[in-house]
Amino acid sequence: MKKIGLLFILFASVFFTSCLDDRHYYPEALVGSWVSLSNAKDNALSLTFYGDFVEVKNGSWDYRPFVADEYWRYYMTRDSVLHIYRNEYDYSDDECETESYQLDLSFSDSYNTLTLWYDPPFSSVRKYTFIRR
Repeated sequence: MKKIGLLFILFASVFFTSCLDDRHYYPEALVGSWVSLSNAKDNALSLTFYGDFVEVKNGSWDYRPFVADEYWRYYMTRDSVLHIYRNEYDYSDDECETESYQLDLSFSDSYNTLTLWYDPPFSSVRKYTFIRR
């Protein structure tokens, strides 16, 4: 009976181990402002990460999913996937909708360059490269 109890505790601890730590990972290297290399002029796409928010400036349809100037909540998983999401409340229907995207992420060796890949469902993969500002 002790063996069964011990096995149950072992399996229960594995089963109930939360992935929350992996889900809510905020790498310090990501915090700060990043500017797109594809258009390094005054209206270049800019992302500023702080806390669990990312602020988008100079968003446009060309930078999907960053189509407008807005704030997103974000978190990363340990497998280098950046999850961004935001809630929109529709007062007329009294409903809240969540818009979310997943982007693969990588840093250069010196952490001065950030690359994001977005794979939309009905289009080709989009690659965005940013430099730290």
